[in-house]
Amino acid sequence: MKILVADDHQLVVDDLIYYLKKLRPDAEIVGTSEPDRIAELFDEMKPDVVFIDIELDGRNGIAVAKKLQEKRPRTNIIYITGYEKYALESYKTYASAFLVKPIDEDMLRDALEHLRFPVSSITDEMLRKQYLGDSVIGARIQKCREECGLTRAELAEKIGCVMPTIQRWETGVRVPDIPMIMKLANVLGVEISELIG
Repeated sequence: MKILVADDHQLVVDDLIYYLKKLRPDAEIVGTSEPDRIAELFDEMKPDVVFIDIELDGRNGIAVAKKLQEKRPRTNIIYITGYEKYALESYKTYASAFLVKPIDEDMLRDALEHLRFPVSSITDEMLRKQYLGDSVIGARIQKCREECGLTRAELAEKIGCVMPTIQRWETGVRVPDIPMIMKLANVLGVEISELIG
């Protein structure tokens, strides 16, 4: 999981990063207290989750979040603010959560467990380091399936096979044939190249 934290107070950024590292020790987490750097960091890291303050040193965090979502629509936006009055406006951007300061570890845990767009625990780095040959396709199928929020049984039903087949693919015991890879890509909403690397 990749997380970007943006707040115009560096102490808030540091506190959030501290708690997030406790909750997601494997996550790549970057923070900034400079509103001008948000778009640059977003483009560089392509985060799955963005924690963003609504009042950013004279800028509107909701407007900034809308621009980020235009670039990557499946980005989970979690607003952080000291003002509850922004709650209704923030949900117009289909936010994953709205957290009112002071923010504690339990609030962060709950927000990460209920993301609008689920994030797989499998990272591209894990794919590069741990999987070889046929297992790469299986790991990529699992990653895409988890990011769509589908169980193995649900995916099997959508593509017209049985759940144990999905399990065999994901564990690298078997590899789907070309027509099935095309079906998988269609159902999972990805390019074929994303599945086969």
